[in-house]
Amino acid sequence: MTVVKGSKQERLVVVSHDPVARFWKRVIVLAIMVGLGVAGYWHGISKSQQAQSAANAELVELRQQLKTAKSTVSSNNQRVAMLEKGGEVDRKATEGMRQTIVDLRGQIAVLQEEVAFYKGLMAPASRKQGLRIQKVDIQTALEDKRYRYKVMLTQVGSNQTYISGLAAVNVVGVTAGKQVTYPIRDLDSEVQDYGIKFRFRYFQEIAGEMVLPEGFVPENIEVVLQSKGAKAARVETTFPWPSQEEMNVGQ
Repeated sequence: MTVVKGSKQERLVVVSHDPVARFWKRVIVLAIMVGLGVAGYWHGISKSQQAQSAANAELVELRQQLKTAKSTVSSNNQRVAMLEKGGEVDRKATEGMRQTIVDLRGQIAVLQEEVAFYKGLMAPASRKQGLRIQKVDIQTALEDKRYRYKVMLTQVGSNQTYISGLAAVNVVGVTAGKQVTYPIRDLDSEVQDYGIKFRFRYFQEIAGEMVLPEGFVPENIEVVLQSKGAKAARVETTFPWPSQEEMNVGQ
């Protein structure tokens, strides 16, 4: 072929064409991808079953404790009735027995609440599914104006995947006759952001201590949850600030 001096020359590269080899390479890559996907799926199923087994075991133990507490209360009631009828003990001893029964009934109430909580996680079909604010608990601390708070978050549903997002906690009240709202970051020194991060499959407890400003009278506590992902959702609930009597009962 005649070459013209100064013209642009094209280089030809000869490449071996083997369609069979290319086909098997694709088959091998696809097989590896499918294998990894199947392995990941079964790993997730295994972890989910382990978590559910642990929750079931906790539920069985709570039911046994509840049964024992009820039996003890029944026995003590019979004993008090017999002692009062026979006049074998004085009033002080009888009152002590009555206080024991009151304490046991309080324990039964707590156990019943925990059993109901776990039953709700184990049988989600009977309840509204999705992200929920299960409860908010406020208790007084040793120092004045200092309170311990707990916010229980739950995910009711299949629980096959983790749910994550941010939780905003606000305390609403009155200062000098005016309504004021304090975000938790202004009351709890351990919270630096406007929202508290959460990530869980079944439930998670957000807890801490907050100090209320002088002259501030709390009325409500607001909790706002914003989850992330394809099924992002916003959940908002307002709880009344508990009375002093209610805080003492919970302690």
